[in-house]
Amino acid sequence: MAQTNPADIKISSLHQIGIAVKDVEKTAQNYWNILGIGPWNIITLRYPHIYDRTHRGKPKHHCAVKLALAKAGQIELALMETLEGDTTYSDFIAECGEGPHHLQYLVDSMAELDKHIEIIAKKGVTSAMSFHFGNGGGVNYIDMKSVLKTIWSIVKIPDELYAPTVKYPASDTETSPAKVRVKEIARIGIVVKNLEALMESYWNLLGIGPWDVCEVAPPLLHDITYCGKPGNYTMRAAFATIGPIKIELLQRVSGDNFHKDFIWEQGEGIHHLGFLVDNIDETTQIMDKNGFPTMMSGKLLDGGFACYNTGELLKTTWKAFQPPKTALPLTRFIPK
Repeated sequence: MAQTNPADIKISSLHQIGIAVKDVEKTAQNYWNILGIGPWNIITLRYPHIYDRTHRGKPKHHCAVKLALAKAGQIELALMETLEGDTTYSDFIAECGEGPHHLQYLVDSMAELDKHIEIIAKKGVTSAMSFHFGNGGGVNYIDMKSVLKTIWSIVKIPDELYAPTVKYPASDTETSPAKVRVKEIARIGIVVKNLEALMESYWNLLGIGPWDVCEVAPPLLHDITYCGKPGNYTMRAAFATIGPIKIELLQRVSGDNFHKDFIWEQGEGIHHLGFLVDNIDETTQIMDKNGFPTMMSGKLLDGGFACYNTGELLKTTWKAFQPPKTALPLTRFIPK
């Protein structure tokens, strides 16, 4: 019998993953050169392109930001840099450093956006920043780190937006030199302390689910490495599909691993972005040869994964995943 989702908001597709950075142009160049993501549209927004802005619930009109936008499959990757004023991007960098800032979905009208904000506010969740932009567009960044371990952004795309824009690379004929190319973002990995609590929160607040849970431990998990040495860790993972992408919640059970390090250094949150490969060993060899060693890896049945040390240049960890041909043993999570 199918579960009835109690959420007043039900997200059917993810539109954007946003990364807060200090230098948009340099980071966009790195993505083009390392993973072949691009071309990028780099847009500078300030008044009158953005207006009616709030920051932490208070009117804050003085602001200028620079955004770089590129598609990786059906998902938009956004890089955000604060040029002037206080923003949720600069808040995030001050607290956590550069890195994944938000997940975003679209609505069809400003009335629908306002309705979603009203529903979410009743759950005790507040706005980190909002503004109108262009003709008929608007965005609200909702600070849901306490319950969903990340910021969520709701956007109504404007009918028109005239703002200074440059393209990188400038020529349509330029080819990326990347040896490993990410054609689409397939997964978003969020490291958590309590898998059941997060699955229930996503299900009840945003209608995301159902969730399938997997115990990632031997003999399913084998040939483990951690920081270049043999590893000995186990995890639990939960998966839910939103349009073309999977959200994976990851909870360490035992042993030392990259997820434990992340929580100790930064707390729960978005840990990595993932892409699919046909041969994990070949991809890992290429990444290592190009200066991106493996932080953590393992084989899952006849598939495998590897998390690469890309944070310095790409401002987040990237994870390659070779899906096993044999189906993983999954258990369906049923919220209370």
